[in-house]
Amino acid sequence: MLLTIDSQIWIYYFDPNAKENKNVEKWFEGILAKEEIMLSSIIPLEVAHNLYAVPDLDKLSTENLILKWVTQENITFIPVDTNIMLLALELLKANRSKGIGGRDCLILASMLAKDVEALVTHDKNLLKITSLLRIDPVFVPPLILNKGEEFNDSTFVSKKN
Repeated sequence: MLLTIDSQIWIYYFDPNAKENKNVEKWFEGILAKEEIMLSSIIPLEVAHNLYAVPDLDKLSTENLILKWVTQENITFIPVDTNIMLLALELLKANRSKGIGGRDCLILASMLAKDVEALVTHDKNLLKITSLLRIDPVFVPPLILNKGEEFNDSTFVSKKN
């Protein structure tokens, strides 16, 4: 199965100070080497942007971490071309009022362009997209929403507490 893993999940994974780190790290142990991961090219930039602000990670260590990550054999990057950008604009027009912004629309457009069916995220707005299989590894066990399954805010809140 092709997966796209949202920026925030990678940040939780790489930031040892994130309270979500242990759960996400545990989930990654089971899938990281096994699954084919397709990422929009915006994701490493978002991750680096956030990791550069982590006090316990110096810039050189962060850069090395990012370079090691993006060169893994099972990770493929989807470059942003004109078609993906235009699709992202259409998605933004349709979803901005639902709290889904430009970067997320670029990620979704990249997924659509490459027929990626599963999104790993902790973003409540993205978890509401019923056309995808959605996985939130912050929870133990992970929250898994199959295609067509509605996201329930109260389930999210109860799992979070």
